[in-house]
Amino acid sequence: MKKIKKVLFIIISLVFIQLIFSTLITLTKAEADIPSNFNQDLDLDEIYIYRITAFNTSKRLEWADLDWFAPIKGFVNVTPGGLIKINFTGFYDKDPNDFFNLFENPIPYMDIEFFINKSGILIINATLYNISNGEAAQNLLLGYNKFKSGFLIPIGNFNNLTEEANAQDEPSYMDATILIQETSSTISFEFLQKTGFQQKTFCTYDKFTGLLIYTNTTVGNFFLEMTLTNLPDYSSDSDIIPSFPLTLIITALFTTAIIYIFVVKRKIKAK
Repeated sequence: MKKIKKVLFIIISLVFIQLIFSTLITLTKAEADIPSNFNQDLDLDEIYIYRITAFNTSKRLEWADLDWFAPIKGFVNVTPGGLIKINFTGFYDKDPNDFFNLFENPIPYMDIEFFINKSGILIINATLYNISNGEAAQNLLLGYNKFKSGFLIPIGNFNNLTEEANAQDEPSYMDATILIQETSSTISFEFLQKTGFQQKTFCTYDKFTGLLIYTNTTVGNFFLEMTLTNLPDYSSDSDIIPSFPLTLIITALFTTAIIYIFVVKRKIKAK
């Protein structure tokens, strides 16, 4: 019986050591890839898909470099029913020309694909590689003034984000009405410029992931409306310890149960 108990202890210990070790590896990787003020569970291998509801198809969008003296990077176009696909490539320091951007280093970078809808068939129009969140915000009008929120916002301090958004009516020529709506799961920023180009931008973000989930934005003859179609659902993981692999937990419990039954049976036979 002592030998059985010893074997039981060793097996259980090995299982839980594997569980803890695997968890530590997961945590270390997450911290290395994603800054602490962003969601640590964000899947950088996921392709986030935005369905286009409205876009000014009468003229292609000139994609400008952050350096205004550099040539444009090209033209992009989407159509209603088309898609914009985002694949985050990592978090890096801002481009030196992205100084008119209040978000601090490091910021997200991404590959962006544009698809037009032609008679129900999706056709790729353009691909831009390793574009910063600030550059995407500037070209697609996802934000206002220095508040270049883009496709992904930090989730560490929503009070600070609210204060920064409210400050975007300065200087005087950026005069705007700023409305912020917050629920338990989302935060929305609305900027209604009263002078100048009269930009109107509405962006809603998921508070858990930080992802842009909806925007309706316009200035001059440019307008864009789109919705994220594949928002990750982490709700099923909310009741377990963060970053603990579920399969390892189940394996550990199952192994423990089998060994316990085996020991009990041996006791019964011995009696």
